[in-house]
Amino acid sequence: MIVQVENFRLGVFLKKIRESQRLSTRDLVKRVGRSDVMVTASQVNKIENGKANPGFQTLQKIAAALDLPLVIILDGNTMKPDTVTIVSTPEVAQKLPQTLQREELVQLLLFCQELNREQVTAILEVARSIHGFTQPLHEVPVPQEEDDDS
Repeated sequence: MIVQVENFRLGVFLKKIRESQRLSTRDLVKRVGRSDVMVTASQVNKIENGKANPGFQTLQKIAAALDLPLVIILDGNTMKPDTVTIVSTPEVAQKLPQTLQREELVQLLLFCQELNREQVTAILEVARSIHGFTQPLHEVPVPQEEDDDS
């Protein structure tokens, strides 16, 4: 799930997730448990109702308690400075930070952003084809230097 939230209204998003799991705020607090970051039912209520914004550690604890993989992208767009993008799929949440460490993938993403739908579809087809016939990067054997016994 990828969601754009305006005015940093993460609380509304978190409340929907909590309610979809049929949890009360107290249930959520119990799931957060005791840690270095204290979370109370009152605090969760304030966050969900937009009366308080969670710090990153608090948000991380709440997301973990909801079993919610979470990547938040702070846009910094001058047209919508208060808009954030929330990425919440296990695969993307796990792999996006790693992907952003690879400069060539960031470049590819930036190039693709300027393409039309047909062009992006063509690039995806090529990528899927290459992926089907090659080994993933982490499985490629490292060439061994041959010993020269002469």
